[in-house]
Amino acid sequence: MKLFEKTLDDLSAEDFGALVETRIPEGRQLEFKRDHYGRTDEARREFAADVSAFANAQGGYLFVGIAEENGVASAIPGVEAPDPDALVRAVVESLRTSIEPPIPGLRVRWIEIATGRGVLAIQVDRSWNAPHRVTVAKDNRFFLRDENGKHPMSVTELRRAFLFASEVEERIRHFRQDRLELLTANEGPLAIRQDGPAIVLHLVPQASFTENVQLAFEDQRPGLFPMGSGGGNRMHSLDGLVSYSGHEERFETVRAFTTLFRNAIVEAVASVGTIRNGERSTINLKGMEFDTMPAVSRALKELTHYAVPPPYYLMISLTGVRGLCAPADDWGTTLAYPHLSDRILLPELLIDDVGDRNPPHTLLRPLFDLLWNAFGQAGSPSYDRDGNYLR
Repeated sequence: MKLFEKTLDDLSAEDFGALVETRIPEGRQLEFKRDHYGRTDEARREFAADVSAFANAQGGYLFVGIAEENGVASAIPGVEAPDPDALVRAVVESLRTSIEPPIPGLRVRWIEIATGRGVLAIQVDRSWNAPHRVTVAKDNRFFLRDENGKHPMSVTELRRAFLFASEVEERIRHFRQDRLELLTANEGPLAIRQDGPAIVLHLVPQASFTENVQLAFEDQRPGLFPMGSGGGNRMHSLDGLVSYSGHEERFETVRAFTTLFRNAIVEAVASVGTIRNGERSTINLKGMEFDTMPAVSRALKELTHYAVPPPYYLMISLTGVRGLCAPADDWGTTLAYPHLSDRILLPELLIDDVGDRNPPHTLLRPLFDLLWNAFGQAGSPSYDRDGNYLR
C-alpha cells in the first residue's frame, strides 16, 4: 500500500479519498475510527489500548475521522475541531499520561478536509522499548495488534516481549565491552595516546541491533566532529565514517576521533586533560563535561538526519584513570582521593525523546553526577541547586 511509503507530513486529504475509492481494509498496521474517543476514563483507556497495541506490534496508522463498514474504509466524515492545534496537544498529552513507558516517535497530525473538520492522523512506529502498558484508571494491561485487531497480551506474548528487550540490552553491553578492549589495545580505526586518560562515548540506537540498519553516507554532509573540536579531517574505515583531530599526513596517534558506524552507532574517543600538582595528578572533569555536551547534541542530530529512530543508549566510559584525583573546586582545596581502578563504566542512559525538553546539559547531569561520585565527590559542581548549568 502506497500509504505506508509516505511520512505523516506527506499525507493529504487526497490520500484518504484513495482509501475509500480503493476500499482499503483495516489490518495489522491500519485502523479507522469514525468519531473521536472522548474524555471519559473508558474512552481514554480504549484510545491508549489502540495506540499501544500498534507500538507493541509492527506500528501503523490510526485515522480518527474515517468511517468503516465491515472493516473497510467507507467515508470521510472527519471530526469537528474549532481549534485543531489544541486538539493535537490534548491528544499527545492524553497518550503521554496513559501509556507506560512513553512510546518513542509517536506523532499526531491534523489534516483538514473541510472548514472546521478534519482527520486526526496518528502515526505509531514499532517500539523497541516495548512492551507498553495502559495505565488509565489502573488498567495496567498490555495490548498487541494482529490482523484481527487488538487483544490483551497473553503471558507467553509478554514473556517473549520482555525477553527480547533484555536480549537487546545485553547485546548492547557486550558491544561496549568489546569496543573498549579494542580501543584500549589501539586496534580501532585510529590510536589515542596511551600516557593519559581517555573518554569513550557510545550512542547506540536500539534499531542497530533489531533492524538491518545500513547508512548511506553523504560525502557533502559535514557530519560528526571529533569530541572537543569544531571540525576535523575525515576518512573511511571498515566500520564506517571517521572524523579525527590531527594532521592529515600524521595520524599515528590523534587527540580525538569519532566514528559513525554503518549501522548508525556513534563512537567518540578523546584524550582527557590532566594537571600535575606535586605528587597528585588531577583529571579535568569539568573540561570533559564541556566537550561531551556538544558531542552528544551533534550525534543526536546526525541520527535524526538519517531517520534512525530512538530509543538510544548513551554510555560513557573512562580509561586510564587509576591514581587520578578530581577536586570539586578549581583550587584543589576540597578532598580528592585517587581513583583505584583503571576504568570507569557509567551505567547506560536511555534516551527515548530527542525533543527540546531534554537539552544536553539536562540529559547528561545524572551521568556527570555519577562520574564525580566515582572520584569521591557529592556530584558535579557544574550545576547549581536548581539544576542550572553554571559554565
